[in-house]
Amino acid sequence: SSAVAACSSNAATETTMHAITVTALLPWTSFAAPRSAPRCRQLATLRTTRPLCGLREAGDEAHSSKKRHVALMFGFRGTGFYGLQSQSAEGTPGQPTVSDALRRALLDAGAVLPSNFSPLTRTKWTLASRTDKGVHAARAAVSLKMETLDSQLEPLLSPLLDTSGTLPGQFEPLLSPLEPAERAAGPPPQPRLALTAAAVAEINSHLPPEVRLFGGCTVRKSFHCRECASSRSYEYLLPASALGGMGVAEFDAVLSTFEGSHKVHNFCSGLRGKGWGCWEHDGESWPLALDPSRRQGAAFAYRSVLFCGVHRSVVLRGQEHLVLRIAGVSFMLHQIRHMIGTALAIAHGLVPRDTLALALRSPLQVDISPLAPGAGLLLDEIRWFDLGKRAEDLAFPPSAHAAAEAFKEASLYPHIAERLASEESLERFLGRMRDSFGGAKHYSAADYARLRRVNAGLAEATLPGHFLD
Repeated sequence: SSAVAACSSNAATETTMHAITVTALLPWTSFAAPRSAPRCRQLATLRTTRPLCGLREAGDEAHSSKKRHVALMFGFRGTGFYGLQSQSAEGTPGQPTVSDALRRALLDAGAVLPSNFSPLTRTKWTLASRTDKGVHAARAAVSLKMETLDSQLEPLLSPLLDTSGTLPGQFEPLLSPLEPAERAAGPPPQPRLALTAAAVAEINSHLPPEVRLFGGCTVRKSFHCRECASSRSYEYLLPASALGGMGVAEFDAVLSTFEGSHKVHNFCSGLRGKGWGCWEHDGESWPLALDPSRRQGAAFAYRSVLFCGVHRSVVLRGQEHLVLRIAGVSFMLHQIRHMIGTALAIAHGLVPRDTLALALRSPLQVDISPLAPGAGLLLDEIRWFDLGKRAEDLAFPPSAHAAAEAFKEASLYPHIAERLASEESLERFLGRMRDSFGGAKHYSAADYARLRRVNAGLAEATLPGHFLD
């Protein structure tokens, strides 16, 4: 018989990543909110002369700038930054973020008025995602109210909204069939404008070389860069030698296990509940990580992974590196790094392969996911696909994507490979992983057998209201 009983957990201790000393690349003083002139005189002057300084054409001086809702695509090398997002408009002393650098550049270029620099709500500043300290991005995005002149915008040549109803394959499992009338419902799309190459270059002239703006375009008034995002794709650069004795095809198959909608409490930081006791079955028990008494109570633990696998290989520093690609609707804290760590633990023979699928289905606490180094991770792309209308809500110009790809190939990949080699962060991680999965901290073969039996008993339980797979 099965029952829930209180017991203490002897779960394995999660491996922690060695702290990396980060040297601030940008001085704090550059992010201080600017001193403002008297407001009336300031606005009267700036609205006719300030937007994107140096780019005004003949006749522009006679017309005031217009604050438009735009989305910007940018990339960055995360080394030296304390993540992407700032905690406030003024930033944190001694802890520069990518947002600090970008907002200061927009201010200096005249795209944001000094009077609107703080608070962030004045410009509706909204990032599409967050990245951890030291993580990189090829195509990050932000939406904001931006000061522009007509001469700094041009028609967006590529169509933004696909009205044919064609659906990208990775989104098909998330949708139920819609009638054509339902897909066509809603107002017609508004014409979109894109920042000119000169406008992008002007903003880049105020950015450090580690941060690059690739393009921008206007968006609808109600557009929210984070909430409207339909998927996010990440890449992880991994030396092929890190697989141990496992082949690339087998490693790709291990990674593909993460695809689909699963519970991810065993593969992220800070999601596991405490005090749920253990699940008992035939005199054996195993710690619970989720509340077993309510189905709805664990809905937050689910995430949908659209793709997870080996995307391609590249040669860097004379060594083959695998580009792992992970795409999903959204991710929890450190989820991707825990997923990569789990796959590496399996590749090195430290975790039985069948335990991965078990840990994705079960509310039990299964500690098999060491945290892989953040140095190999980069945000590659964000999409804004309207699932109701089956159309793209936002798509940047092809020139922006081409610039982002060039930045990734020429700057991000070599930088990541150099960091992994010079700082030996991956080698240290693999060494600690082998150590932490040995001795008392590692599940024994008997532990894994007990886990399988207890989980089988949990799956067979039919108690009403209990949260089962």
